[in-house]
Amino acid sequence: MSNQERSDNQPSESKPGYKSGVVALIGRPNAGKSTLLNHLVGEKIAIVSSKPQTTRTRISGVLTRPAGQIVFLDTPGIHKPGYRLNRRMMSIVSDALATVDLILLMVDASVPMGSGDHFVLNMLKPVASPAFLSSI
Repeated sequence: MSNQERSDNQPSESKPGYKSGVVALIGRPNAGKSTLLNHLVGEKIAIVSSKPQTTRTRISGVLTRPAGQIVFLDTPGIHKPGYRLNRRMMSIVSDALATVDLILLMVDASVPMGSGDHFVLNMLKPVASPAFLSSI
């Protein structure tokens, strides 16, 4: 189908002014990343649980609007990896940070900042993508 045959409801990067981008949702375990992803895309695509480390892989959710498209990446909670599975989850986070246009760092404002929060902030220092802070 050519771009002229597309309906106005279908995304097309060739439309003038049409934009797209990738946003990583990052934070410590149970920061609300999966809940936010589900809310942003309007359906349940990520598991939400009170149990830490429920998200073990990167989950992508796409928000499409007439002016553009945003791909949100829900990542595992950032923590100091000790076991092999934890190291693998942290490599998923590192890969996401290296490939996105924007980072949304989510923190729980109801608890004092601790060493885990400093660990997360140190992960962001070498990243070139802009980062925004969101507190719940």
